[in-house]
Amino acid sequence: METFVVLLVLFSALLHATWNAFLHLSEDRIWLLGMMAIPYVIVSATGVCLLPLPAPGAWPYIAASVVLEAGYCLALIRAYRSGDFGQIYPIARGLSPMLVFAGAFVFAHEELKPLAVAGVALVSCGIISLAFRRNMRFSGESVPFALLTGLFIATYSVVDGIGARVSGNGLSYIMWVYLIWNVPQFLLVWKWRGGARGLFIGREKVFKGILSGAIALTAYCFIIEAYRYLPIAMVSALRELSTIFAVLIGWLVMREKLTARRIVACTLVTLGAVLIRI
Repeated sequence: METFVVLLVLFSALLHATWNAFLHLSEDRIWLLGMMAIPYVIVSATGVCLLPLPAPGAWPYIAASVVLEAGYCLALIRAYRSGDFGQIYPIARGLSPMLVFAGAFVFAHEELKPLAVAGVALVSCGIISLAFRRNMRFSGESVPFALLTGLFIATYSVVDGIGARVSGNGLSYIMWVYLIWNVPQFLLVWKWRGGARGLFIGREKVFKGILSGAIALTAYCFIIEAYRYLPIAMVSALRELSTIFAVLIGWLVMREKLTARRIVACTLVTLGAVLIRI
């Protein structure tokens, strides 16, 4: 069972890097979030009707997760406004594993074996090192928001990890989070774009937006289920292998250079993941 859950997390990492690439390539990221909200609302509304209610103790975590998810999206959009995908994504994702490890230790009373801790540290260091390139300047506008994004990621990861367990049903928990979060998000974008004419601006673009939402939703549902079987810090660190997929997407799709430094960084992340699995 554990091996299957690990594979599920790795597949989630691939999906996560994919929707982030869609977001980075989008010329109108606020509009894209509005389109992404459509599958979230449809699936979560169906889920809350079919699944049992979360346990009463889960509702404070649901409320906190809604706020944190909104903050994460706003910080990520702001970071991508003027930052390079190959720089912003590693900073945002690389910061979170060690923060999640600390948060899970303090709030969920989870302890990892020394080898796993070393693996988490390697994953974080390897991911962050992906942001460093020769003759590359860090954006004073984007990097602070990338760091803020990483803080949001770590915080909602710990909150969701505990909340999914307290709720009694991880999918029911995340369905309520996504319903409460995405209905107002969609309505705000709907109003901002002036209704259907401003929102549905072309079949191909609409399809990509809805597909992005479906990919993101699927990716995190897998993570929520994984929290029920594996330590939160382990899931978080394995999920951040998405950075390796992000590097490959940047190289293959966005024509970003695949340097020796990036290959070494990806090797460190992979080694960290192996130590965690061992």
